[in-house]
Amino acid sequence: MKGTTPRTKPAGERRTDLLDAAEALLLSRGVDGFTIEDVTTGAGVAKGTFYLHFANKGDLLDALRERYVQRFAEAQLAEARKHRGVAGIQAWIRAGVAEYLGDVRLHDVLFHPTTRGESDAPNTVTTTLTDLLAALDHPPADPQVMATILYAAMHGVTDHIIHAPDTADRMLTGLNNLVHSVLT
Repeated sequence: MKGTTPRTKPAGERRTDLLDAAEALLLSRGVDGFTIEDVTTGAGVAKGTFYLHFANKGDLLDALRERYVQRFAEAQLAEARKHRGVAGIQAWIRAGVAEYLGDVRLHDVLFHPTTRGESDAPNTVTTTLTDLLAALDHPPADPQVMATILYAAMHGVTDHIIHAPDTADRMLTGLNNLVHSVLT
């Protein structure tokens, strides 16, 4: 009939509804605090609809991670494209920091098995690295900032190697070169 609203949404919209409902539940209850039925109720769909899009809760969580990373990467690229050369790289990095800080809680729930406490303990690794940097014959201007940057680079390289083990030698060489270039 002309002028009537369809009774069903397109599959992409239903998938988005499921992801949105799951994200809200994830933030309010944590990974173990909700069921597939909670998600379908939140999305306003039948339980069978869930299985048209996801095999199980793990598949749903993977999709949420992919969506998070996609949004993150798109925001970074949009900022980088506003500039040329090194300024574009700097804008990309600043956008990454802003995106992460803007959604720390979601990031942590999606990518870490436990969420942050009210007051996290100091990071012993970066504290130790700060001390090592400060003890160099020619220490960086701000050893704590440099320690944080190098720790993040180490973390990123490690994550990359986990997903692409065949790149380990190249990644570790690059990390070594980074350390050498910023400290000499």
